[in-house]
Amino acid sequence: MDRDFIEETVSKYMELIFGFALVRTKNIEKAEDLSSDIIFEVYKVLSKLEDAENQNIAGYVYKISCRVYARYLQKNKKDESLIQDSIRYGVETTHHDEFELNETNDRLRKEISYLGKTQREIIRMHYYEFKTLNEITDLLNIPLGYVKWHLFDARKQLKEGMEMPTQDSNKKQIKFSGMAQHGTRGTEGQHIGTYLNTLLRQNIAYSAYHSAKTITEIARDLATPSEFIENEIATLEEYGYIDRISGSKYLTNFMIYEPTIDILEKKHQIFTKYANIVCENYVPLVFKAMKNYDNSMIYSPKNDLNFLMWSIVSFATGFKLVVDAKSAPLKKFHVHRKDGGDNIAFAWLQEDFKWDELSYLQKVFHTVGESSCFENKKRLSWQFNTYHDSRDEGSKDNFASDYRSLYEFYTGKLPKTDAHIEKFIRLYDKGYLIRRKDSEYVNMVVMKYTTAEIIDILPKMPNKLKIICKELDEEIYAIEKTQFPARFHELCKIWNTDILSSPDVRTRVLNQLSKADILKPLTDELKMSVNTIMFADELPEKDLLYLSAT
Repeated sequence: MDRDFIEETVSKYMELIFGFALVRTKNIEKAEDLSSDIIFEVYKVLSKLEDAENQNIAGYVYKISCRVYARYLQKNKKDESLIQDSIRYGVETTHHDEFELNETNDRLRKEISYLGKTQREIIRMHYYEFKTLNEITDLLNIPLGYVKWHLFDARKQLKEGMEMPTQDSNKKQIKFSGMAQHGTRGTEGQHIGTYLNTLLRQNIAYSAYHSAKTITEIARDLATPSEFIENEIATLEEYGYIDRISGSKYLTNFMIYEPTIDILEKKHQIFTKYANIVCENYVPLVFKAMKNYDNSMIYSPKNDLNFLMWSIVSFATGFKLVVDAKSAPLKKFHVHRKDGGDNIAFAWLQEDFKWDELSYLQKVFHTVGESSCFENKKRLSWQFNTYHDSRDEGSKDNFASDYRSLYEFYTGKLPKTDAHIEKFIRLYDKGYLIRRKDSEYVNMVVMKYTTAEIIDILPKMPNKLKIICKELDEEIYAIEKTQFPARFHELCKIWNTDILSSPDVRTRVLNQLSKADILKPLTDELKMSVNTIMFADELPEKDLLYLSAT
């Protein structure tokens, strides 16, 4: 037979033969020896084969591999039944011979793809390009000892991977249904969602969440080549969402909520019970304090007391029902990020159940965030986003520039010229400024009080509620800690303090007051800015509610 054809054939099947040997020996060194014997035998058989171009070469290679393996078993005194199996397979001629060889090779290639970059390079050079360890040392410019260690570790990982059951290629991906952070954003105002904006990054974070994993383990877990994992995990590590720990392993450092129907139902019952207590024991005090509010200090569009109380009740129950200020203890858990941010990140796993399976309507109690805008450390605004407003983006679309523009407009410092058209379009779209024919008005609660001053005016928390607040904290923590790895339990406990002032209780307070008609329905215009308070040294025109257009 033509020597070039033999060389080409052996080269074509070399990787398949090595894969065949590796699967059966479960050992890199033994696989090298076995594959060498097989290749030698293939050379001998092909050199004597006539009309090889028209023969089933794959079938020949497979049968030769099985026969050589059978001799290998006999030589190494393996179990007799394995020898018989190998001999039996060696004499069979089936149409799936080439498929099995390719399947083995594909599995090996996949396992190699899970290795780290350096180990992939060493495996490729040593086993596919037949380079010596010294040659690899020179090419990669790393010490010989490192090459040997990486080769040893790569062999170990390949062996473990080949022994593992084949992964389900249809493995379900996780997805975050929401992300948030507590603390300050970076100079670029980046949100956690900026860095966890792809399914791959979210799945990487979840893979390394319950226990630390190497890049190879994450790659195998996600059935994704390591080279893709490496690039993404570098970004997550750079911005502080994953930590590299000892042993080149990675561990996600933000809390991931994993909702279940059982936990949600238990929490709903508890939150509802305590919201009722707040409605009975604190809300009447708030209404009494604001009944004759000073309209020289507080502006509500059209002097609408109902609209004002929606915001005041939400604000008061958030700021006044506090026993232990948790901001200071939480500081120890803040991550200082490359973009200048200093915060704690959270994510919510997309549920694997349908919301209509719950006994309650979840969207009524859902909140997309509570946020404040500051300028020179002074609070410009406060906003609480709930089912009762029409703001879809919540805190993601809440910017200090909007409040500055609104203030400049009603104080006469922002003329309606083409240069400012974008600012006015923004105010109209947000519903902060309402236009009616030839007039318009500010559609928002505005206060001359500072945050500290209005908090001081609002009624204090009754002693009865202080005791109840502690009881609620303990009940919720007992449930919440079951959701998280032990390393987050301290943070979980601190986070679950003063739950009486939490959005979960407040949304239920608003719902109960709305159902009882204590807080009356809102118009579509009012829904755009409800539960928003702007703090300023001047109020919009209070006598002429409708301001003439300039």
